[in-house]
Amino acid sequence: MKFQNLKKSMQSGFTLIELIVVIVILGILAAVAIPKLTSTSGSARNGVQDATLGALKSAWAIAYAKAQTSPTTAQIAAEMLDPGCVSADTGVITCTGVTLLDGTGSAGFSATGVTDIKTPVANPSLLTVSSRGKAP
Repeated sequence: MKFQNLKKSMQSGFTLIELIVVIVILGILAAVAIPKLTSTSGSARNGVQDATLGALKSAWAIAYAKAQTSPTTAQIAAEMLDPGCVSADTGVITCTGVTLLDGTGSAGFSATGVTDIKTPVANPSLLTVSSRGKAP
């Protein structure tokens, strides 16, 4: 008879302490994972900027081959198909979908020594990312 009474008094389920321990562990995991994911976004944007810079250097070579002379930033931007790029009057090239590291605006690409859209870019190594932005 005592065994039956003991069985009835036991309840199934988790204790409050067990639930608190699980919540604390989940909180620690979230605190570690969220900064890693944020850093990954900045790294991805940095990779897109570097890849676009490489594509712009290839576009310089295509424009040079077509014109047989050093191309302007407008000619380089015109050779870019994906992502589509445009050159401003200042000679800065912006491309669709290429954002600053914090994701707030468009990254800019320029050529060293080029201050307007009509100045030729002497060689592709002069192309740089002029506005990367700050990492989040």
